[in-house]
Amino acid sequence: MLNRNVSAYNQSVLSSSMGYGSKLPLWGGKTDGKLTLGRTLLSRDGKTLAVQIKYDDQAHTTLSSFGNKYKLRVVVTKENPIPDIKLTYGLFGTDGSGVLTVHSDAGFKNQAFIVMIVDRGYLVTSDGLNSNNSSYSDTDLDKSITAQLSGAEISSSADSTFKSTSTPPIFYLRLNAHNAKKSTEVWENDRELVKDLFVNSNIKAKEKELAKAKEKIRRGQKTIDEMNLRLEENPDDQIAQSQLQDLQNAITNLNAGVAKLETSINTWKNSVIKENVLAPKQTEMEHRYVVSDLDIEKNRK
Repeated sequence: MLNRNVSAYNQSVLSSSMGYGSKLPLWGGKTDGKLTLGRTLLSRDGKTLAVQIKYDDQAHTTLSSFGNKYKLRVVVTKENPIPDIKLTYGLFGTDGSGVLTVHSDAGFKNQAFIVMIVDRGYLVTSDGLNSNNSSYSDTDLDKSITAQLSGAEISSSADSTFKSTSTPPIFYLRLNAHNAKKSTEVWENDRELVKDLFVNSNIKAKEKELAKAKEKIRRGQKTIDEMNLRLEENPDDQIAQSQLQDLQNAITNLNAGVAKLETSINTWKNSVIKENVLAPKQTEMEHRYVVSDLDIEKNRK
């Protein structure tokens, strides 16, 4: 029974992925900025996984808004090495979300892998400029990551570099392409990808919100008609008088919300998106680490 439980747990770890809205944990470095996992979408041919990474305001203050300022690394298992894996990273606007794409010509197994996103934008606050933190090299960074993934003892110099506040934020996310929603498209460029990942979904969400608001207005107006009939029958009906005023105020607010939603929907529908909307983006993957399992927190202990 113990062996079965261990096997089931290992299988779960191999196939599980982070869920929508999950906060991306830090592998190393420090930042007050928060990144969360947004929508994940797998292309119709099953060869490209698109991932939305949401930035909060603090993240946009302290992290770069240009994809080419980030370094990309991937952690795979011996069972699922994905030898032809390719990663790209760009941002949809300087104040928008990040877009990570993971491509494999051979497609994806129903197993997870880990992507590390390293911010090399070097944005600092005034306090950071006044500090005495030393710099570091990519070699130091990769030595530390490799040592921790293998569970090996880390040298004091590498360890201090890795834990230093000068080390850039290293976020990681665990993905499984089979857990993503399947798209009906095969994206030929970033514009098509952004429309599928952001624009179309935002329009659909706002249209649903608009339909709900209009239904509330319809029901509210029906109740207003009822209150008016009551007052025609009995002008002193205090409940009808009170209800009528409250409902009219609510309808006014709902109509204002409807107008705002309709404007937003039209803006999204009429938006002009450049073919290279995610530029400048990172298209190089620095390293591919192969581990025996993806329980990386265990490997780091």
